[in-house]
Formats: sequence, C-alpha cells, structure tokens
Amino acid sequence: MRNTAPRVYPSAVDRWLLVLLLAPIFLAIAFAAYMLKEGRADEASTMILLAATIAAVTGVFTIPCRYTLLDDALSIRCGLICYQIAYTDITEAVPSSTWTSGPAMSLKRVIVRTTKREHILSPEERERFIEELMDRVARSIEQRESETK
Repeated sequence: MRNTAPRVYPSAVDRWLLVLLLAPIFLAIAFAAYMLKEGRADEASTMILLAATIAAVTGVFTIPCRYTLLDDALSIRCGLICYQIAYTDITEAVPSSTWTSGPAMSLKRVIVRTTKREHILSPEERERFIEELMDRVARSIEQRESETK
C-alpha cells in the first residue's frame, strides 16, 4: 500500500457551533465599542485584550481541524492536538450524530472504532471518507497478512 497519495478531509463545521465559538469574541468587541463611546478607554482596552485572548485560545484548539489518510495511518489534527491511528488498529468506521466530545466541528460525525477506543470525527465528505478509510484499512490488513506468510 506504499506510495498512496495522502488525502486530506477538512472537518465539517456546523453554523451553530461557529456562532457559539465566535459569539464571545464579537460580544467582547461590542462591549469595547460601547466602553469607548462612554469614554472608558481603559475598560475598552481590557475588553479588546479579552477578545484577542478568546480568539487566540479558540484558534489554537480548533484551527486546523482535518483528517489525513496517510500510507499507513489516519492522522487527526485539531489545533495543537495531533495524533495518528494505524490502519491495522481500526476495526470499523460508522456514521453517527453523537454528542460525545472529539476533534469534530459538526454533529454529522463518524465514529472510528479501534482495538483500544472510539474516535469521533466530522469530515466534510462523510460517506466518501468512510469508504476511502475502510478501503485503506482493508488494504493495510491484506498487506500485513501477506508479509507474515
């Protein structure tokens, strides 16, 4: 299975979640504008600093959020969090709408089950992702079995 081109699937993003993530930033900016209008520049600068901090923390833990099918593993990246799952450890991938926490920005999710745990993902092209992932899993298992014979 070597030399298979990596395939990147960005995370789908639900609008409600985007609003939930961006609302505190815009509210802090709105409060800052109000404070400036009222002549309270010190408090306005504090609110701007708060907005920048919220934006930075949100970005660090959410950007980028993507799933990459590599030669021998699924790479999961959501902000600073990055890890890989060997295809030989994956037992199944199924569609889901679970509310369980995971590196997923949409409720249109995929549960990737491994020999150790479940991983919750939300690729934009869910059905295509599952199909390609399970194809790579099958080829990886076949390759491993042929090498042990």
